[in-house]
Amino acid sequence: MGELTLSEMRERTKFQFGNNDEFDSVGSSATNFYNLWINTAYRQLTTYDYFWGKRRAFRFPQLDTSTTAATVDGTAYISVPSGTLVIQHVYDTTNDYYLTNIPYSEYVKYSDRSDTTAEGAPSYWTRSGTYVYLYPTPDDAYTMRVYYRAVPDDLSTDASTTTIGKEWDDIIVQLAVYTGKKYTGEFEAAKVLRGDIDDMISSMVSIYGQEEKSRVAYLHLDPMYRERGY
Repeated sequence: MGELTLSEMRERTKFQFGNNDEFDSVGSSATNFYNLWINTAYRQLTTYDYFWGKRRAFRFPQLDTSTTAATVDGTAYISVPSGTLVIQHVYDTTNDYYLTNIPYSEYVKYSDRSDTTAEGAPSYWTRSGTYVYLYPTPDDAYTMRVYYRAVPDDLSTDASTTTIGKEWDDIIVQLAVYTGKKYTGEFEAAKVLRGDIDDMISSMVSIYGQEEKSRVAYLHLDPMYRERGY
């Protein structure tokens, strides 16, 4: 988790605006724009696939998580876990089997998905809206473990810290300042900041990939794509 609290991030952001109190309470809702900019920066950093055109996807290990959900006989779906950004895998722990992802357009072509005589242990999944649809439609209660990338909660209290590592704290502060400069029309200052932030992010975006250096890998078929042996 992060080291800097929201209060500390706000102080550092505010300092770069000359300790201007004008943004402490804005409008009829008395919005603290320093908090707003910090949370905007935090949210963008943790939800963008490619940040500012970088062709390397961001990864935050702290946001990779999982939960279980039980299927219901005759119900074609389970709910998407609250706070999900991207579903990564669905695993049937009852039958010890990975389900294969299919496009939703393919799922709707299965005309027997509502046929009670065609129900069985699911082999495929697809996400649509707030549901993960399964095919075949479950004929029993199966426990599904859903692996997903979570969207972190906003920093809501002065003592709040980020879910991701403290190595991102300074980047979030600078992104907040950058966002604030754009809000206030200081576009030249924002442009300079963007270059600095871009350098900071470039040095961090692939850092967790170093863990893979100790991996011994061989070419093999991913178990997610094996066919169930009916």
